[in-house]
Amino acid sequence: DKNKRFDSEDNRYQKAKSEALQMHEQNVAEIHADIKQEKQKSDNELELLKVQELNELHGRGADTRLVEECKNSIQTIETELKYIEDNKRLVFAYQRDKEELFDREDEFNAQKKRLADKLQQLSDKYNQRKQKHNDTLHSLEKELADRRKEKSHIDENLEKARDFINNESLCPPILLDTPERETLLTPSQAVDELTSIIVSRQKNFDKFKGCVNIFKANFSVKNTFHFRMELSVDEDYLDFANNLDDFIANNKIEEYRRRTSERYLDILNRVSKEMGELTKHESDVEKIIHDINSDFKERNFAGVIKLIALRSVPSADKMVQLMKRIKEFNDENQFAMGELNIFSSANREDTNQKAVAHLLDFMKSLVDNPQRQYLTLSDLFQLQFRIIENDNDTGWADKLSHVGSEGTDTLVKAMINIMLINVFKGKVSRKFGDFRIHCMMDEIGKLHPQNVKGILDFGNARNILLINSSPTTYNVSDYRYTYLLSKDGKSQTVVRPLISQQ
Repeated sequence: DKNKRFDSEDNRYQKAKSEALQMHEQNVAEIHADIKQEKQKSDNELELLKVQELNELHGRGADTRLVEECKNSIQTIETELKYIEDNKRLVFAYQRDKEELFDREDEFNAQKKRLADKLQQLSDKYNQRKQKHNDTLHSLEKELADRRKEKSHIDENLEKARDFINNESLCPPILLDTPERETLLTPSQAVDELTSIIVSRQKNFDKFKGCVNIFKANFSVKNTFHFRMELSVDEDYLDFANNLDDFIANNKIEEYRRRTSERYLDILNRVSKEMGELTKHESDVEKIIHDINSDFKERNFAGVIKLIALRSVPSADKMVQLMKRIKEFNDENQFAMGELNIFSSANREDTNQKAVAHLLDFMKSLVDNPQRQYLTLSDLFQLQFRIIENDNDTGWADKLSHVGSEGTDTLVKAMINIMLINVFKGKVSRKFGDFRIHCMMDEIGKLHPQNVKGILDFGNARNILLINSSPTTYNVSDYRYTYLLSKDGKSQTVVRPLISQQ
């Protein structure tokens, strides 16, 4: 199919090429015809001008015959100069060849004779050496035949050794890297002896691997002792046995028991401490929410929004709930866990088991959420909004998108941001005095024109001056300043004041 498509495309290409060449030749012929016609026309005009020139000169009393003779003489000289110019390179080339070749003909002939004599001498010397090397070659061929017979005998003896080496199921890889050693045994005898030893060792090693597999079947992949469970090659089984021997000889079981007991207490204490550091900021969040609600009650919005209220509810996040349970458990049993001490109670083992169960739940939660790296303050609570728009009460909603139309959502978001800025502005004002803040408000085009003045007054009442940017023209009387922004030829923004109201 590709060949057919190629042939088809090639035919199209050849046809298009032929048409293009034909059109090119036709255009070239037309151009040559035009050039010839224009040249004929220019020649006619030139002859006419020459006649006019002669008439003009004759009319002014000039000797036109003498002028014509001068022109003909000049033309003859120019023709000769052009001929000289055209053949100048040929004359120079001839002179160079004459100096370098023709004048040195006798010298070249003598050199040729010397080289021919030298070539004959070298040829005689070559024939003598060739005969000598041929005699040596016959002697070496005879010796080579004897060596080949000896090699054939050795190859037959080594064939069995090669079969042994290439047998992956019989020859161990370590023998491939073992250096050669001298021995009185023939290769065949050495192979038979090695085969017997390898078969015996392989039986013992298979028995050893079976014992290792039975032992490691009692442990999981993520076992506490970090025993390696994935054993594939023989070296893995040997390493496993060596590590196990060291583990038993140094009594590391007791060390792991003590380390594990201390480890889960440290983890519980860290989780409890980090959770406590995080939850102590919940009161700050509640205070900010209270300040925002109070700010709206003090300076309401003159428009469709009758009420904006915020509240926080406990988070439904499973990770947060689990860490709170861990903190409560650690606070209640901080001194009753771990090793036996003066604070231990009768149910110490039950307490330790519950602690381990909490850690297992925490580990499972981390495994189920591998992408989660942090727990932030916003994870501890869920923010809800209640908006009353005219007579429409949304109730407590989790998202502002449930409030109403897109324009209402934008209006409510802007009001909440203004109140949030005002709360922090009020805290700073207690230290430095009241001040003004300029804020850029985006998406102003989504607001209803009747709400534009309301949001401006809402911000101005809090000394927050809004800068609204929109391609849509609104009532300019609602703004103190109106500007027009455009781009110049260098893509730089040009600001032109339009209206200013004091």
